[in-house]
Amino acid sequence: MSLKNQCYLQIPLTVNQDNILDILIINWNSGIQLRGCIDSILFSTIKIPGKLIILDNCSTDSSIKSFDRVRGIQIMQPSENLGFGGGCNLGSSQSKAGFILFLNPDIQFLPDSLGKLVDFLSSPELPPETGIVGVQLQNPDGSVQKNVARFPRFWALFPRMIGLDRLFPRFFKPHYVKDMDYTKNQLVDQVPGAFFLVRRSCFEQLGGFDERFFLYYEDVDFSYRAHLAGWDTLYLADVSVEHIGGGTTDQIKGRRLFYSLRSRVLYTSKHFGYLHAVILYFGILFLEFPARIFRSALHLSSEEFFATLKALSLFLANLPKIIKKI
Repeated sequence: MSLKNQCYLQIPLTVNQDNILDILIINWNSGIQLRGCIDSILFSTIKIPGKLIILDNCSTDSSIKSFDRVRGIQIMQPSENLGFGGGCNLGSSQSKAGFILFLNPDIQFLPDSLGKLVDFLSSPELPPETGIVGVQLQNPDGSVQKNVARFPRFWALFPRMIGLDRLFPRFFKPHYVKDMDYTKNQLVDQVPGAFFLVRRSCFEQLGGFDERFFLYYEDVDFSYRAHLAGWDTLYLADVSVEHIGGGTTDQIKGRRLFYSLRSRVLYTSKHFGYLHAVILYFGILFLEFPARIFRSALHLSSEEFFATLKALSLFLANLPKIIKKI
């Protein structure tokens, strides 16, 4: 179903009183992707049975202006960029539904995806101990993305720094589970944060996302804390959505890498201890950065090279702040 030529501004959004599901989209300079995401929701085979909220993290591209006239969409604009976790926490304060779907704007629903999801959430097939639900993410060509992840283990982080998990996956398990059957519903460690559906009681029990993770690992941390608290995470293969991937962070690849590495250090400190975080910091500095620079030279990629140098400079410059957070 092509949405490019349809005018979503002509479609009023009605809200079902059952209010089982609210959808919260975190936006930052998403432009066309945000429009595609909203279109796919509004042109689903059913109307969303709850609120549709866009939290805009200080975008500079006017990506939300065209939604001012769309009835039924609530727009929130904090005065500063709160990051993904902080934005989710603020946006969730406007949600009263039994489930909250935290959504990246680079997700597009297939016509029947929302209906299938709502039916499942309303059915007895969903166990009460399920706190988090993810769905099958597909590439634009229809192929399935294998991005269900394992919880990070401290010593497993080091082989991954130099790519041993890609060279010898039998001996060094990669972060993403490539050998599971992505056509079957099953319990997993962690589903991608791009489509992260949480039961309200689970979200409230855990106190939402840890806002120290500005970008990346906030979903990993939440999933791990949910696991420790006795909640299950379900991968729901029966529902599929399209995930473009990369999104607006492609605009800031160096800073994106820095955020990812900093969050990895913060996660390690939180769950494995301060000493482990210090060891990891120096491992990143003396193993991962040289490996990334070597790889960029091998690929003859100046873009990758300069993004790595940008991340390295930020990683060194922010050492006092990183130490303070951990």
